[in-house]
Amino acid sequence: MATPSTPYALVQTPKFQELKKFADSNNLEDIFRFLFSQEYSGNEGFITLLEKMRDDLVEKIKGVEKLIEEGEAFCPFHDEGDVGLEFMKQTLERDKKVLAALTGVIDLACEGREEKKFHLSCFA
Repeated sequence: MATPSTPYALVQTPKFQELKKFADSNNLEDIFRFLFSQEYSGNEGFITLLEKMRDDLVEKIKGVEKLIEEGEAFCPFHDEGDVGLEFMKQTLERDKKVLAALTGVIDLACEGREEKKFHLSCFA
């Protein structure tokens, strides 16, 4: 059984007071379970969004690679062809770097998912 909040606790812990309202409980175990379940859900949504962004970027990269492959056959024979081809290659390299960074963020978010699973198991 949780002890009632004192006026000092109400003033000094406004974020916990807010969590108590959202969790509809004065019990710290309930409050932490609520907090970690919210974080877990938010993290899952974030991972889903990042994975969609990654998949879209992979498709874009494949398309640019095909454009470059086609362009190498005829762009050098046209005005501005070499410049356009070089710019596409620069874009491709940047997109590949973004993909590597995005993959790292996804990996980090997945680590967070496992961390939240553990946190939730401690307050189940």
